[in-house]
Amino acid sequence: MTFQHLQWIYVAVPLLLIAVVARFWKRHYWAHSLVQQLRDQIGQPNPILRIPVILEGAAVGFLLIALLGPVYPFVLNRVERGGLQIMIVLDLSQSMEKPLGKATRMEAVKASTTEFIKRRPGDAIGLVVFSNNAYVVSPATFDHESLLSYLKLVNVQTLVNEGYTAIGEGLATAQDFFGFSRERGRRAKGQVIVLYSDGENNYGREPLEQLEKARQEDTRVYFIGVALEPGAAQQIAAAVPTTGGKFFDARNPGHLVQALEEINTIEKGHFYTLQLTRQQPAYFVFVLLAFAALALRMILNGIPHFVELS
Repeated sequence: MTFQHLQWIYVAVPLLLIAVVARFWKRHYWAHSLVQQLRDQIGQPNPILRIPVILEGAAVGFLLIALLGPVYPFVLNRVERGGLQIMIVLDLSQSMEKPLGKATRMEAVKASTTEFIKRRPGDAIGLVVFSNNAYVVSPATFDHESLLSYLKLVNVQTLVNEGYTAIGEGLATAQDFFGFSRERGRRAKGQVIVLYSDGENNYGREPLEQLEKARQEDTRVYFIGVALEPGAAQQIAAAVPTTGGKFFDARNPGHLVQALEEINTIEKGHFYTLQLTRQQPAYFVFVLLAFAALALRMILNGIPHFVELS
């Protein structure tokens, strides 16, 4: 523990000394010679009777410490979060540049996803992109402004040197992130993957194996097929419901919006994160101790044996 306002010592200590001297002088000013004679006959007072004075001194001391601005330099708090952990898995293959309505498939997906993120402030949302390989652009975060900035930057040119559609790699990378979160103690009841793709898996790990892994780990997978060719990704679409998710066939921007609206109806879960707080104030602890000491002092004042008659 450190103190932010040590300069108050130079004001408080002289004032306390003056108060002590004034109290001592006042007691002797009103004293009578008979008191000393009685003290010699009946002896010294019981030390327990000094508890009120001790409590007064303790209250003043606690308030002085609070005045100095005590803080904890670093505090690690376990915070319960409401909502889901959502990983958006986005296909960046060149075919996502094909038109979908008045925009390209990529533009339509990014526009609908942006609205989806804005409407879920209580969820931790992350972004994974894939072509031949998959990459975590952003881990699941509550900083949605930063996430939207990353989403705005990615496009089909991001992975222009990769030409395949590795849906299994995208699912596996999102699952790896959830596994890492569990190892760090951030187990979530609401783990969700929202997968966007417009093609058939033709590279990397087997998507059906990754869907089975998601089912075993209670991760719901929603597959939004963006203008898929007839018959494309049929096995993936059929396996998605086993995870508790659903397949959507989006043929226009309106279908994308409808798919994300349905995902919004998912029951929320709870998970825990570790939050590091710097310079966390601790003065309230000493203020409470001061009030407790004063309250006990007032209680003792109602007992005749503790009343100071002099």
